[in-house]
Amino acid sequence: MSGGDPSGNAEGRAPVVISVCVSCRPPDGGDGSPGDALLAALRMAQARGEARDVLIRPVQCLSVCKRPCTIALSRPDGYTYVFGDLDPAIHADAVLECAESYAAQEHGYLLWRERPGPLRRGIVARIPPMTWTTEDGRHPR
Repeated sequence: MSGGDPSGNAEGRAPVVISVCVSCRPPDGGDGSPGDALLAALRMAQARGEARDVLIRPVQCLSVCKRPCTIALSRPDGYTYVFGDLDPAIHADAVLECAESYAAQEHGYLLWRERPGPLRRGIVARIPPMTWTTEDGRHPR
């Protein structure tokens, strides 16, 4: 695993986790996992100093096999986002930029315009926080 302390960061914010699917195969049926390549690119970008408080981990399957590369962006108190159609050669910096923006938002709620371009087009799902209730009829923002 990469990244900072998984229990939180220096500012006391909830930890942000990027889960990278490493099970999918390339759409052309070639060898190797695009997720492995994205995982390596994310770790290299993080080693350069980007998004140090983000935990980056491989996962075996996010069940979005028709849209590799796929990641989930999550934290205990916030929305979970699933993004697909990421290119490991060019999208690692955008993923980390999005993770930093996500960490800064209350409940991790990201408006479309607040996400880097590749993460505007590739969204698969936005899942409400586990702690959210429907008592007031509004979503947490």
